Amino acid sequence: MAIFSAGDGIWGIDLFEEGRPYRSSAYVILAEEPTLVETGSARSHEALVEGLREVGLSLEQLRHVIVTHVHLDHAGGVGQVMQKAPQAILHCHPRAARHLIDPSRLEEGARAVYGEQLEDLFGPLVPVPAAQVVIEDDQSVVNLGDRELVFYDTPGHAKHHTCVLDRHTGGLFSGDTVGIRYQPGYTGWSFVYGFPTTTPSDFDPEVMLKTLSRLEGLGITRIYHTHFGVTEPAADAFRFSRHGIQVIQEFLPRLTPDSSLEEVRQTLMGAIRQDLRQHGHEVANVNPLSLDIMLNSQGILVYLQKRAAGKL
Repeated sequence: MAIFSAGDGIWGIDLFEEGRPYRSSAYVILAEEPTLVETGSARSHEALVEGLREVGLSLEQLRHVIVTHVHLDHAGGVGQVMQKAPQAILHCHPRAARHLIDPSRLEEGARAVYGEQLEDLFGPLVPVPAAQVVIEDDQSVVNLGDRELVFYDTPGHAKHHTCVLDRHTGGLFSGDTVGIRYQPGYTGWSFVYGFPTTTPSDFDPEVMLKTLSRLEGLGITRIYHTHFGVTEPAADAFRFSRHGIQVIQEFLPRLTPDSSLEEVRQTLMGAIRQDLRQHGHEVANVNPLSLDIMLNSQGILVYLQKRAAGKL
């Protein structure tokens, strides 16, 4: 599956991030002014181009490109996209713009997380010309001709995160704010499982809960997840995201800023196993989530260290 219908003139593209299906979605809005939401990494560029071709578009026909935040699985390939779409405008959070124009600090931070695997996983980072970048403040509106998009400042996963509401459908392009939707095609399990993502370096559970409460008050009908696909009704995604944060909050008192990463990883893995059992799912192991468990553990440990240092 390269593309899938998300309804009402919106198509999802499987970016085959990590070389695997059902990991990351980009979305194409077939509006009067065609719009792409998320680009994926540079490694996903060919899958993105092929997905656009399947819905009848080329990069040159895009008028708007949106990234929810600058983490590389969402925006690592934006430079390549904008090179081939010089007529398009790139919309982003105010805190994201400088990292898209000059990705050197972004690369440095990502290398601290992924080490020597960085380029193999995500490919090279290409800067975006400043003239193509437009900052979207909280509640700013972009008109695509036959529909409007509203941008919301949504911290909790990252301080530079924006979510985008499509007024036409009531759907929300949620990036990493309303959790990860693990598809059976990705996990090998027979059910969909949802859990929040707490990757470094800005995760803050209290802020994320406040953001979820704000979004829940907008009357959203469906969630367009970057990871992966569509949740409808949206209440289901809000529910599993809020529940997952509460699962994390319950074990945080057992950890300290001096806890080892392995201790955090084992604690999180045990909590997810227990959560799966409580939902009636007996699985042999949680290995399909191993990469996210490691990344989420890093984010939880950074949160504990920042909280102790008064740097939240």
